Amino acid sequence: MNKLLITGLLIFNSLNCFSTCIAIYVAENGHIYVAADSRRTFFFNDADGQKFETVCKIHNVGSNYFAVSGIDDSGLSKAATKALQQNTNIYIAVKSFGRAMEKRYKQLMDDARLFYPDKFPKFLKDGLASVSFFGYYCGMPNVYNIEFLCSLDKNGEVVIRYRINRIFVINVIGISKDIANAQPGDIPPVSIIDQNPELYVEALVKIEAKIHPSSVSEPIDLLELGPDGANWIRKNENAVSY
Repeated sequence: MNKLLITGLLIFNSLNCFSTCIAIYVAENGHIYVAADSRRTFFFNDADGQKFETVCKIHNVGSNYFAVSGIDDSGLSKAATKALQQNTNIYIAVKSFGRAMEKRYKQLMDDARLFYPDKFPKFLKDGLASVSFFGYYCGMPNVYNIEFLCSLDKNGEVVIRYRINRIFVINVIGISKDIANAQPGDIPPVSIIDQNPELYVEALVKIEAKIHPSSVSEPIDLLELGPDGANWIRKNENAVSY
């Protein structure tokens, strides 16, 4: 019974998979601009329905940063923090983080399949998480995205795998379908992209917030990261930690 309760708390009463929107843009000036909505959504199987809290989804460890979207967001944040504390090289940290979360997700998904067989197919379809790491190496922007996927092998056993992608211009994690399918008039004009990159990433998040207000919501945190350090253009100081 305890294992069932823990599994439920970690998965089905925690952050819904990808119920967020975070946009990361490497501008021509070499700076990294990040916009993140601040809504953390809990889904309960009781009469109260959804519950929310306000969090900052952009985290830093030393001079490096990361942003999280996915199942077990607190576990992802702890593992990412540990990986960056042990490895200042972002790529090495991302690989270390990937190996740690592979083991964690394997246990969670084995439990989910056992105790919630009707819910398990959702993870096979939607995936588990997407986490972006960003910082600078020798004055150049370094942005990596790691995605965790769940599948079954030929023997029907749960398999967790991750894939790492280097990002050179733009990356959106979480809910992003409406951004990808947006009409030209819905996307910020080139003048904003060139002159005010922070408004560009903010506008992308606002597209999803407008269409999915129960999952993506303002206030939107804005970070500008350069070789010489970080500038919080906007940060909600009342956000809770997780």
